[in-house]
Amino acid sequence: MIKKCPPKLVLLGICLFILSACETDDFIENNTTITNTTTPEDVKLYEKWFDSSKLPDIEEVFSEESLISEKQLDAQIVIQKSSNSQPVYVHYMPWFQSKETDGYWGQHWTMTNQNPEVVHEDGRRQIASHYYPKIGPYSTKDKDLQQYHLLLMKLSGVDGVIFDWYGMRDVLDFNNIKEGMESFLKQLNKTDIEFAVMYEDRVIHEQARALTPIQISQAKNDLQYIESTYFDMDNYIRIDDKELLMIFGPNYIDEEQDWNEILGSLEEKYNVLTLWGAQDVIGRQNTNGEFAWIDRGHLNTLYGYYNYNVDFNDVIGGVSYPGFHDFYVEGGWKPADSRQWSINRFDDEPLVNSFTETTKHPVDFVQIATWNDFGEGTMIEPTEEHGYKHVEQLQDLTRIGYSHEDLRIPYYIYKIRKQFPKERYVRFLTKRAYKYAMKGKLSRAKWIISILLMYYGDSYL
Repeated sequence: MIKKCPPKLVLLGICLFILSACETDDFIENNTTITNTTTPEDVKLYEKWFDSSKLPDIEEVFSEESLISEKQLDAQIVIQKSSNSQPVYVHYMPWFQSKETDGYWGQHWTMTNQNPEVVHEDGRRQIASHYYPKIGPYSTKDKDLQQYHLLLMKLSGVDGVIFDWYGMRDVLDFNNIKEGMESFLKQLNKTDIEFAVMYEDRVIHEQARALTPIQISQAKNDLQYIESTYFDMDNYIRIDDKELLMIFGPNYIDEEQDWNEILGSLEEKYNVLTLWGAQDVIGRQNTNGEFAWIDRGHLNTLYGYYNYNVDFNDVIGGVSYPGFHDFYVEGGWKPADSRQWSINRFDDEPLVNSFTETTKHPVDFVQIATWNDFGEGTMIEPTEEHGYKHVEQLQDLTRIGYSHEDLRIPYYIYKIRKQFPKERYVRFLTKRAYKYAMKGKLSRAKWIISILLMYYGDSYL
């Protein structure tokens, strides 16, 4: 997903870098400092959520909840909203497969040389990442996973999801990515979280080494599919009543006349945003603005872009990220002599600092890059190495009004569902707890979860 920064931004970033006397090594992450941040307090946190002297029988809880209709439940809404002035969206990778859900481990967990069937002494599977999901490797199509992520987003102050999208054809794993996104949308569309699509034009390169009329036609078909399938949905992200269409690049189609034809095939004009510095490639008459991304220059590049290289009369997407440390060399996706760089998430606070720098400027939204790109090490979802640190930071930055403690609700729901998938009390009551939490009724959600954990035990947490 990394795209080189435009040359003028690189040059400016280098100058600022020298002036600030920053050493490159300051940004290189040292994995020897990684520690597991999970504490006994995390594991037993739910014990604070009920009165042990009044612990009811689980059958009574089940019967009580059974008397509440879905309509009554839907009426019980106490939604908290982020008080941040700009909407906050998370960049989401819908490209994961697991053996349990899909019958195989997808390449984003394996790359060329990792095998999740290998389980280490600490219980972790071997995956293509320097970091390990707190819930373990998963499938995008898993309903439990979808609800876990969506509830975490809700409690973190996230307003919407920007899906990485690789086209509609069955080439490499592109169709799996599309299917993963559309599976995720079935749960997302039941919430008030919005979404948009970021199109990767590099998919055209995978189908022909030289650009041909056929490839231009395929790009047109991709964007027409996005237009006809997603843009009419009520929760699609709109800015000034125009749908947001983001392009990661362009990376391959780099002639303005080709984009005239591709974008001209759409029925209406939309907010088309390119990666920073790429508006002129597509043609400014075809675009409405740009969005920032991650660069090795970190805050220096962001500062240079926002202060010297961007026209805020356009639609501008800002960026915030927790770090960068990819697994591509170790995983066999890059040669061993590739030039490596990292943004250290241990000695600095990249998420906080990049968010703070971005929100100093009149950006139209902030994109968190990313929610779950484990291959590049830019994820903010909870991990064994960092616990809930980054979603807690996001809560603070968005001023959502929920507590750090509340972020454990999705984890507890997910874990007990996986431990007892056929227990009727678990199936029914976790569904209720999820609904209560998504609608802001956290005390009720916590109470139900605590009853379940007391009844079934917590050794698997």
